[in-house]
Amino acid sequence: MTDPYWNHNVHHHRAVLAVPDGCRTALAYAFVSAVAVVHHAPFERAVTRLARLTTPGGRMAIVGMAANRTVLDWLISACGVSVSPLYARRNGGKRGPVGMPMEDVHMAWAEIGRALHRLLPGCDVRRTLLWRYIVVWDKPREGGS
Repeated sequence: MTDPYWNHNVHHHRAVLAVPDGCRTALAYAFVSAVAVVHHAPFERAVTRLARLTTPGGRMAIVGMAANRTVLDWLISACGVSVSPLYARRNGGKRGPVGMPMEDVHMAWAEIGRALHRLLPGCDVRRTLLWRYIVVWDKPREGGS
């Protein structure tokens, strides 16, 4: 059965919900996620706050958006144009809550990547075909182990 609510953010839920086993029984903040949230706030402040909420040894996952600025950005985004309707059709059509606030994305892909690597050393940043990026960061344990 398909999920009654699907859009490009819902498509990425599996990546965000890949919670490490230890986090399922650990403290409340052993896993912190933000799906389609960070671009609605001052970027560096939002990422820094989320990182602070993550316990040492915990995991943070963000699904975010970026702005196309280069020819390569536009080419990669163009690839999603054909994929998006296929995913939407497979999942019963694109739907979302009525009246959901929308925000224009101001930071470019490269700018976001540089900021994430600076703010979250060792993070894994991946760009997806559906106009999003996924960043997963395991906060180092105290003492660096």
